[in-house]
Amino acid sequence: MVKITMGNNLAHILLFLLLLTVVGCKQTEENTATSTVSQAIKKSVFKKGIAESKQLLHDGDIVLRTGNDVISGLFAQLNKRDKTYSHCGIAFLEHGQWVVYHSIGGEDNPDEKLRRDAFDKFVSSEHNVGYAICRYPLTSKQTQSLMNTVISFYTNRIPFDMKFDLHTDDRLYCAEMIYKAFNKALDTSHFFTTTIHRGFEYVSTDNIFGNNNAKILCHIVY
Repeated sequence: MVKITMGNNLAHILLFLLLLTVVGCKQTEENTATSTVSQAIKKSVFKKGIAESKQLLHDGDIVLRTGNDVISGLFAQLNKRDKTYSHCGIAFLEHGQWVVYHSIGGEDNPDEKLRRDAFDKFVSSEHNVGYAICRYPLTSKQTQSLMNTVISFYTNRIPFDMKFDLHTDDRLYCAEMIYKAFNKALDTSHFFTTTIHRGFEYVSTDNIFGNNNAKILCHIVY
């Protein structure tokens, strides 16, 4: 038995989407006959794409990804305008390595605390079908403020918000973390728009990149 603890309206949305997914899906079998050589070539191409996209990164860039599991598909459906991406985080260069800060729950993150993962791991083809890098025109001062804010969230080990409550700050879901980090760092309350469904307000992934000031630097499909 699965107990849903999130807000009622959003829970209804997810349940409805889950039913649609279960009814509409057809099971497919993976082709296990893929040769070792072709797998090696594919892996090499992925690594090259990741290496090249890392060269585009600046501190404060938003990294969007599309998960290859059912739950990611459900979250992508919560986007009203563009259902491409299901998860997001913020990238910074630390000790010569690009890392992505992001908030995630579920079996991939049992303690539900804000995560800091290597960029390569965050966008890995093992669990994703693609990713993108998005940038907003920030000054160096704004970028430093954003970094300080995100690191503060991470240091305080803020957990994932299973209630998807935009009006509380003690827990944060992925898009909410970015929404509040930018708002705090830039001293505003409306850097991003929000989505309202049947009176329930939340921040979706497309709220994060669907902004006139946003620039998609690359979009990688595996």
